[in-house]
Amino acid sequence: MAISSDPVDVAIIGAGPYGLSLAAHLRARGTEHRIFGETMGSWKNNMPPGMLLKSYPWASNLSDPRSEFTTKNFCTERALPYHDELMPLPLSRFVEYGEAFQARHVPNVEHKTLMALEPGPAGFRASFNDGETVDARRVVVAVGLHPFRRLPPEAEHLPSDLCSHSGDYGSIEPLDGRNVIVVGAGSSATDLAALLCERGITVSLVTRTPHLNFACRPRPRALFERTAAPMSGIGNGWTMAICARYPQLIRLLARNTRVRLANSRAHGPLGSAFMKDRVVGKVPLSLGRTLDGIETRNGKVVLNLVDASNSRHSLRADHVIFATGYKIDITRLGFLDEKLAHRIRRIERAPLLSAHYESSVPGLHFIGPVAANSFGPVCRFVYGASHPAQHLARYLSAVLPRIRPTTKLQTVESTVLS
Repeated sequence: MAISSDPVDVAIIGAGPYGLSLAAHLRARGTEHRIFGETMGSWKNNMPPGMLLKSYPWASNLSDPRSEFTTKNFCTERALPYHDELMPLPLSRFVEYGEAFQARHVPNVEHKTLMALEPGPAGFRASFNDGETVDARRVVVAVGLHPFRRLPPEAEHLPSDLCSHSGDYGSIEPLDGRNVIVVGAGSSATDLAALLCERGITVSLVTRTPHLNFACRPRPRALFERTAAPMSGIGNGWTMAICARYPQLIRLLARNTRVRLANSRAHGPLGSAFMKDRVVGKVPLSLGRTLDGIETRNGKVVLNLVDASNSRHSLRADHVIFATGYKIDITRLGFLDEKLAHRIRRIERAPLLSAHYESSVPGLHFIGPVAANSFGPVCRFVYGASHPAQHLARYLSAVLPRIRPTTKLQTVESTVLS
């Protein structure tokens, strides 16, 4: 087992847009840190190839200290097609951009998985899957949404060969030759349904809503429209514009108001504008159907459904994918020591955070979607990565030198993903 002989000032857990952005800012300030995880791991492994980002390309930038390496600059450097608004950003291109950002601004990402986080002599002790144990004075958790996948209670008993969550994909190749039902009405559901259909897989889409809603195709907006409902990185309108620009202000609002904003209906089930024509008229739809039980028969899964008139219907398939979203619950972070988790004050099941993204456990910070109940809906978007990156880098660079030991840090060998 390799054990670091000296503590590190900051350990960042997660190498997605939020973790990479923070590491880029810390590196520029010369703040000692290590970052752990697979670069853009959830985007590469838990989203299907061919997916399109719902956010505008201009709002899908990681944050570097000079705001120079944007998706636009990345595409321009490589002579790739790009438009701020009028064309979507493919998932594959966004992943390539994230990997290029990492190579340029965060060369020290360590591809390893955190297994346990517990109190330690320096503050925290992190144990990884390669056997290394790292002591850290501050830990920033930036794990994204994947740990918080939500299945309906009726589906939790089903085996993985019959049931999965949309966040489990990745490649959809294992579904070849199977009859599949996708449950959900948001972009994950409609994207998967379209991609499965285009691959020649028999698929149908079941939704609780009576209509499928898709974002409007981007178009030039008149001055009056831009004034009445200004565009922001997380949606149009003054409320979303304020949420996008001023998360520190949102944190000062009443608790119920913050939670309501974080789960705003404006961010309810909504398919990508560019997916509408690939779903409607192509994928069989069962709209306005409520799940009333799940059974398994002869190796098949059967959904029992009820419509608005209380008529009952059943659909049978080889496999069901639930695109039923995510629910933040820090008890689902399996690496958190039970006693440590118990000390974290919460808003519902998300951590209650200070202005410095710090939980009630001193030195333990959370950024990304897990921070939305404290800082508002911008935390649920790539666009929001710049806020904690800039704020935390300033804060940590100011407070850490006061507690950094005078002894020289020794080099610790580790696996580095370049």
